[in-house]
Amino acid sequence: MSQPPGSSVLPRSRALSPAILTQSGTPSINKLDHQIRLHNGSTSILELSPQRLQLAKQNPPVSLSARVEELTRELGHLRQEIQFYRQGFENLQRLRETVYDVSQQLFLAHYLDHDVSRLDEIIAQLRNALADSKRREFKAKKDWMEFWGIDHIAQEHGGDLI
Repeated sequence: MSQPPGSSVLPRSRALSPAILTQSGTPSINKLDHQIRLHNGSTSILELSPQRLQLAKQNPPVSLSARVEELTRELGHLRQEIQFYRQGFENLQRLRETVYDVSQQLFLAHYLDHDVSRLDEIIAQLRNALADSKRREFKAKKDWMEFWGIDHIAQEHGGDLI
């Protein structure tokens, strides 16, 4: 594992995309895990691979102080990963609340008010919520990649929808 520039603590992070379970029941590596691995980093999913687990068993720390240092680094990794997931969860919750509100407005406009003139406004609310969600996801990915010292080139343009 390598360290982010100027850091003595290695983060472990996961992508916002859901982990897909393999037949063995362990989550599979996603695109962001792979990018981190390409930069000599690690994530919790990478650390759970059979190869890494076997290597850890074969190469125990030399001393107690080395083990304490290793655990301290791992704690830093996990804190960074938790922050990344927390941002993703909060983003999902905001989007869910907006979708629920918009669906209620659609129901009221269609079945109770018979007011189709509000549809443009309701559609705009939904599009804005999706754009905001995309911007938040982009920022979480960007922050995570910057922590690792990886250039994060905007493949998505911060929230623009087709």
